[in-house]
Amino acid sequence: MTDWFEQLRSWVAPSSDEPVDLELIARAAAVILLEMAATDEHRDDDELAVIHRAMQDAFEIDDSQLGEFLRDAEKLRRDSVSLHDFTRDLKAHLDRDERAQLVEWLWHVAWADGRVDRYEEQLLRRLADLLAVPHGEFIRRKHIAAEAAGITP
Repeated sequence: MTDWFEQLRSWVAPSSDEPVDLELIARAAAVILLEMAATDEHRDDDELAVIHRAMQDAFEIDDSQLGEFLRDAEKLRRDSVSLHDFTRDLKAHLDRDERAQLVEWLWHVAWADGRVDRYEEQLLRRLADLLAVPHGEFIRRKHIAAEAAGITP
């Protein structure tokens, strides 16, 4: 399976001289990944394992801090009215290819339990739109993630 978050640390580049808050980007990524896992109403260990691995790889969050970080992100997810703030932060700091890679990561979470239900695909379409990922790229990333999961979409 691809190391999805491998390049995220190098991708995050400020659009001005203002430094990027890497924790803000990590939190935004965690919130939308957790939202994807919660969408089908039965979050499973495989989905959470993908999220854990992604956050550890991308942000070098060690095991002792990861649980608390994801609990905080889960609270933000539950308390948020919309995902717009999180996607806005990601869109502002990630370029087009990086946003498409994020959509692929979301597909990996969705496929982790071996299937994608209509609500997961609906959320993925909405997030891809909010992240300005073109439909063709959305479909291409779906196929990459499905193949990595050993599934023919």
